[in-house]
Amino acid sequence: MKKWLKTVALASLAIMATVGLTACGQKQDSSSGKKVTIEYFNQKKEMSGTLKEIIKDFEKKNPNIHVKEVDVPDAGTVLKTRILSGDVPDVINIYPQNIDFQEWAKAGYFEDMTHEPYIKNIKNHYADSFKVNGKIYNAPLSANVYGFFYNATEFEKLGIKPPKTWDEFKQAVKKIKASGKAPFAIAGTEPWTLNGYHQLSLATVTGSAKQANKLLRYSAPNGIKVNNPYIQKDFTRLNLLRENSQSNWRGASYNDAVISFASGKSLIMPNGSWALPMINQQKPKFKVRTFAFPAAKAGHEMTVGSGDLAL
Repeated sequence: MKKWLKTVALASLAIMATVGLTACGQKQDSSSGKKVTIEYFNQKKEMSGTLKEIIKDFEKKNPNIHVKEVDVPDAGTVLKTRILSGDVPDVINIYPQNIDFQEWAKAGYFEDMTHEPYIKNIKNHYADSFKVNGKIYNAPLSANVYGFFYNATEFEKLGIKPPKTWDEFKQAVKKIKASGKAPFAIAGTEPWTLNGYHQLSLATVTGSAKQANKLLRYSAPNGIKVNNPYIQKDFTRLNLLRENSQSNWRGASYNDAVISFASGKSLIMPNGSWALPMINQQKPKFKVRTFAFPAAKAGHEMTVGSGDLAL
């Protein structure tokens, strides 16, 4: 995983050298021979350590370029505030499926990369998936997938197999709780970590992502009632987390949830593939495995994913 992160970071810095110099040209004259500073606004905290290592290597090979990496709490909110005030960083790693990015691209905040040669290096024409008005304003570097991490070592000791149906999932949770362990590790103060869980909950109860989208987007105004059978099933799935997570989950951060899982105190963590580097940093003493979101019937389990990182 660390090797993969370094590959991503190297790719991002290579693009940064091309895009960043263009972006910051208004601030400094890079042709004057003076040292140029490029701000790299990082929204992905899991990459911070590796990114710092790569930046050092990059600056050694490019002595006239200084990369100022910016890591701040609540990076998404900070970025919105900066862009709205006109203080746009030179290079930003963004989530290309987000509406914010699309609106900023339309407003002219980002460079048009459509005809840049490095776009051809992106496999499967993935950059085309996030075009805005027919143009490419980001270089996707990775994709993610959301599901459940689980402690395979403890599962084996307890005789639990990765659940495929919702009933199996409930039985697994019950068995974990009876063993004295917390079934789930969640971050109550960072609800974004459960976006994928809620999306998958609605998709599995309605039968597909398309049906869930139809329910949420095309129901009549005020037409989604609490007694809607799909909403009732959704509540049941959300309650499974609420009633079976670590004792301090309401005040827990993303990092707290990772530590709870990696330390073996909690046996399941709903999260995306981006969390694996943070889990590995804790050096868990058990086998980390994953399973998809259980559905009503075996064979209908689901995951969800999209562009995870782009410049």
